Amino acid sequence: MDEQSSTRVSEAPKHRQIQLDSLRAVSLAMVVYQHTMRPTGRIFGSLGSAGLMVFFVLSGYLITGILLEARERADAEGVAKGGVLKRFYIRRFLRIFPLYYAVLAIAVLLGEPTTRQYLFELATYRTNFLMASLRHNIPPATPLWSLAVEEHFYLFWPLIVLFGSRRFVWGSVAVMVLGSVASRAWAASQGLGFQAITMPTWASVDGIALGSALALLFRYSTAGVRTRWMNASLAAGLALGAVYVLIVRSSWPARATMVSGLNMLPVGLVSFWVIDRAVEGKLPRLFENRVLGALGLMSYGMYVFHRYVMHYLGYDYERGWMVFVSVFGVSAALAFVSWHVYESPINNLKRFWPYVPRRAGMAADAAVAPPGALPATSEPASSGVSRS
Repeated sequence: MDEQSSTRVSEAPKHRQIQLDSLRAVSLAMVVYQHTMRPTGRIFGSLGSAGLMVFFVLSGYLITGILLEARERADAEGVAKGGVLKRFYIRRFLRIFPLYYAVLAIAVLLGEPTTRQYLFELATYRTNFLMASLRHNIPPATPLWSLAVEEHFYLFWPLIVLFGSRRFVWGSVAVMVLGSVASRAWAASQGLGFQAITMPTWASVDGIALGSALALLFRYSTAGVRTRWMNASLAAGLALGAVYVLIVRSSWPARATMVSGLNMLPVGLVSFWVIDRAVEGKLPRLFENRVLGALGLMSYGMYVFHRYVMHYLGYDYERGWMVFVSVFGVSAALAFVSWHVYESPINNLKRFWPYVPRRAGMAADAAVAPPGALPATSEPASSGVSRS
């Protein structure tokens, strides 16, 4: 499709989607379940990793959609895209940093030893590389590794989307997907540990890239074309999932390399289809539940809190349904208070930095992102991959 003359013929709905929030809540529950129940086996033992993959795909979809919208409006109104980039970072700062650094500060003040020991790495969003080098988890800070991956993505992806050609953006998506798979396969072939295989940024961005591809399809393809992509993605995800199970049960010499290369990619491909259904409001009625939607709205806080809640409730070495219910409930209560008392007032400051201000004499611009969209309310939950 010619970049200069193409017409946007399919675009994601701009209104808030409760189904997306509910999907986020389900993904969060999967992560908390793994951390509190410690399920075993390749399938159930990776439940939290699957939840994390859904978060990553959803994050890529929403962030890329915001950037594509902002780029088009900036071009239409003659606004410099450099200003859009600056305001993007300001808005990310307002949403992500206050809660993140507040949790670190409280943990330090309470004397939590892991946070104190690795404070520099945690504060500079290098947790994923720290754990890759240590080759073990660092509870209760373990889940923060995925937030580091997100922050690294925010550093380079807006530059590509705002300033690159459409072909270059699509090429970057392909590089991220294929590069992540290749990186994990190579690291596994070298006998590296699980953290070193899966947690470096270049090994973890395939899910975010898939979400970015979904945003591109919504904006620049017909409904028929997108449907074909969705069906192909679902079929590929199910087929690769079957291959994954077959490999796990095999005794092939290269089994570890192949399993690590795929990792959660099959889940990402299925999530690609599921998120498309959620955007269209076509998931089951369960995903219209207001309580589930509210949990999704607060999922960033719940995600950041939950492993620290486990620690302070004395559950570092205990697992079971009582642990799950206690940790989930306390994390939800803390997130509720945090959202209404702390996060939301700070988040509202974003109105002073719209992505694309209207030109003089026109009404103030409404924010591009719907209030509470994942980039504004929740960052991807981490790691079912952590066995902490």
